[in-house]
Amino acid sequence: MPSIKSRTAVGFLVCVVLLSFASAFVAQVAQQTDFPEPPSDLTRVYYLDGNSLVALPFEPGALPFDIFQPAVDNRITRVRVAGSKAQTVLKNENLRFFVFVGERMDPPPHQLVRLTTNKAERSFKISLIKGRKGYAPFAEDNVPLERRILRRMKVSAGANRFLFVNYLELRPRGPLRSGEYAIIGDSLADVATFRVE
Repeated sequence: MPSIKSRTAVGFLVCVVLLSFASAFVAQVAQQTDFPEPPSDLTRVYYLDGNSLVALPFEPGALPFDIFQPAVDNRITRVRVAGSKAQTVLKNENLRFFVFVGERMDPPPHQLVRLTTNKAERSFKISLIKGRKGYAPFAEDNVPLERRILRRMKVSAGANRFLFVNYLELRPRGPLRSGEYAIIGDSLADVATFRVE
């Protein structure tokens, strides 16, 4: 029969192991729930300001082609946004953005692009492929993002109709350089703009 000392040591070791598992579980739950509740307007792009979500302002993107129609030929063009600076200034510290995307990721999730600026406008380059709808931003303007699905949501789409959407968190994979940026989705009629100083 084990001595009292050895039983006490085993009991202590079991407690330490259980506490380690418990703290790891709590940390994992905290990591999974460290995001704000989804806002009611699913059409906007949000950033985290302290503990609150704030919608980025939309600005119209102007381009000479309809990206919802198949492209007539292969083409490179620029999407232009009026004015040299965005009104929203963000700090380059733990940037987190929140968006909503269709359940099947169709259209694809949003992308972050760096804008080229001059005195009158900001712009970024896209390519169109003959016979296809949509567009692709150029790698030189595209900023890599980490994407995390936070919640799958069922939303009303009219009388007895429902859609499923994903509530997503977007994070730049590294610090952003000072400059002008836009978060773009399937439509370029509205782009969510900000600048980093």
